[in-house]
Amino acid sequence: MTVAIEIRPKGSLDPKTLEWKREGIEVLTVSGGDAFDIVTLHVPDGKLTAFERRVEDYVQKNNRADTKPANANLINAIENVRRAAFGEFWTDNAPQPPSEEVRWYQVWLRQSGRTAQATRDEFAELAARLDIIVEPGHVTFPGRVVVAVQSTRQALENAFQLLDMVAEIRSVEPTAEFFLANLKPSEQAQWIEQLAARTVHADEHAAPFVTLLDTGVNRGHPLLRDALDADDMHTVHPDWPADDHVGHGTEMAGLALYGDLTPALASDEQVSIPHRLESVKIWPNDGENPPHLYGAVCTEAVGRVEVQHAERRRTFAMMTTSSGTNIGEPSEWSASIDQLAFGRPPLEVGGVPVEDDDLRVQRLFVLSAGNLPWQDWGDYPNRNSLSPIHNPAQAWNALTVGAATQLTELDKARYPNYEPIAPAGALSPASTTALLWKRPWPYKPDVVAEGGNGSLEHSLHVSVGPESLRLLTTSRDPFNRPFAESGDTSAAAAQVARVCAHLNAAYPDFWPETIRALVIHGARYTKAMRDKLGFPPRRRDKEALLNTFGYGMVSLENSGYSTNRRPTLVVQRSFSPYRLDGGAVRLGQMQLHDLPWPKEQLAALGEAEVTLRITLSYFIEPNPSKRGWQSKFRYQSHALRFAVKAATETDEEFMARVNKLERNPDSDGAHGDPDIADWTFGAQLRSRGSVHSDIWTGTSIQLAAKSQVAVFPVGGWWKDWKEAAQHGAEARYSLVV
Repeated sequence: MTVAIEIRPKGSLDPKTLEWKREGIEVLTVSGGDAFDIVTLHVPDGKLTAFERRVEDYVQKNNRADTKPANANLINAIENVRRAAFGEFWTDNAPQPPSEEVRWYQVWLRQSGRTAQATRDEFAELAARLDIIVEPGHVTFPGRVVVAVQSTRQALENAFQLLDMVAEIRSVEPTAEFFLANLKPSEQAQWIEQLAARTVHADEHAAPFVTLLDTGVNRGHPLLRDALDADDMHTVHPDWPADDHVGHGTEMAGLALYGDLTPALASDEQVSIPHRLESVKIWPNDGENPPHLYGAVCTEAVGRVEVQHAERRRTFAMMTTSSGTNIGEPSEWSASIDQLAFGRPPLEVGGVPVEDDDLRVQRLFVLSAGNLPWQDWGDYPNRNSLSPIHNPAQAWNALTVGAATQLTELDKARYPNYEPIAPAGALSPASTTALLWKRPWPYKPDVVAEGGNGSLEHSLHVSVGPESLRLLTTSRDPFNRPFAESGDTSAAAAQVARVCAHLNAAYPDFWPETIRALVIHGARYTKAMRDKLGFPPRRRDKEALLNTFGYGMVSLENSGYSTNRRPTLVVQRSFSPYRLDGGAVRLGQMQLHDLPWPKEQLAALGEAEVTLRITLSYFIEPNPSKRGWQSKFRYQSHALRFAVKAATETDEEFMARVNKLERNPDSDGAHGDPDIADWTFGAQLRSRGSVHSDIWTGTSIQLAAKSQVAVFPVGGWWKDWKEAAQHGAEARYSLVV
């Protein structure tokens, strides 16, 4: 590439100092005006970093009192070459974007002898350190790997290590607006036909399923019919038609299969879908289900699909909610979902024999958190903080999904007076939160996913969209209007169900508890989310973060493919958390796991900073009657915790510490962990609910010494309610490290 550098004042820098022939960097021309010089350089591929390093070395070596280096000029040269480099890379017909505007770019990387995946991964890892977002996936061409990047132009200009890998930078491919607003229905049909032709669907006998509990699905859509058999269309009432009378279910079906359709349509790559769909219509064509029957409706819906195909691996996805006054307490509806997830019928008075545990069928439910009416979006984000997550999304065992957004692009020519409501990486205007819930209840949502954005016209009038701020999906009317726009927590939940299905396909032996753990384990906070924390972050800031965003934005790549780049341990185990001892029910034995670190290699890295992420997931059996939720009337049947050996502890000291714990599930104690200050949340905050996730940060040599993690039981109604005869019941858990 050719880079032009402006040097001011004129004559203040010898152009020869910018020429390093060993790296192939050479001065081509020197020109300029009365007050400045323009030095034009040839910089070979991959040598931008070498250029910057040479300039910085020059500054450091000559920064002595007895010299008079042109440091300011050299530093200015660095800034100018960055701007010039970006301009050289910009090959789009559109003008270069403003310096500090956050937007999406299409970045074409030089492959340079590596695999396309390795090229993409190296770029993504470097970008992550600079809070530059790189979308999962890539497109490969001869010598080039294309990725989608969200950043400011200024951030890219300053990232020399990234620019060293870049061949071209272009504007992003079309948004949903292109397909919804700019294409006629006949043109939309052509795009759909082309995508359908290059989509490969999984065989129904081996594939996992996303089971939609919604308004039905119109499977005549070309993008849906090969993934949804007519025999897999059900209704909770035998007299109802199975088709979609509203449109919502068909929109969710498209998102559960493809995610946002925009990237798939804009690509020419083959699309492989490893899962299939089932549909259970839970809404009548006329009227509504009586609210007090919602739990029964869900139970009936589950029975409809399981009686026909009991062997299938499923993710149940439901976007139906009721607002009410949910303040973090169980309802008949949420407790029914917890019971279905736990996997056996509710206990009758007097309990059931423990040996019936073998009949359990655990289930994974993905629920939307519920939406704030669009009329209230103008008071964003204050109204979101005051709007509690809807019923039944308070269910302990369900994967509850809120909405965040990265969609902020607006066509200023068409919408000159519009501005997006939410900034990039922040909470979607539609998403509710659990900030007003009672403190002992679990944090919700568990994760967030893309839910689209809204806009304000003249900073006053609320609009849902325009289309570029929404997600593209399938319409119930494929002939007259093939595409539909979608968003909010419903769309976010459908996309998380898709992530669960991909994980189910990749790891067919993983339990529902494990799939939930992996989704949460792979979630990450965006910069906008992390900016909500003060420095140092206070407890209430962390609680607010968890009750707004859960554990962060989902990432299929992080959840499903982390073993490519970082060691990941997945444990699935069953044990009895309680035992009968001399007529009293007591706590069962801890479960101790050795962490198989390469200790010598870690120790060799010394003081290098590393992180350890741990997620513990299990399903509880609910006890929703309002009898105080203390002692034998607790909501949870059992509760588990984890503790990690501290770097300064011996094995014996660690065992003694865990054995001495009070093991009270309501305790706010830190369990005496010497490393408590190094955890993001700590034992005090991570103890709520039936999934616990936390991150330890320290040095590599400290990690080498953290060689064990213990999983141990604390109280629950199985222990305290002796008459229920559940002291020998087995509990499953999944541990991801």
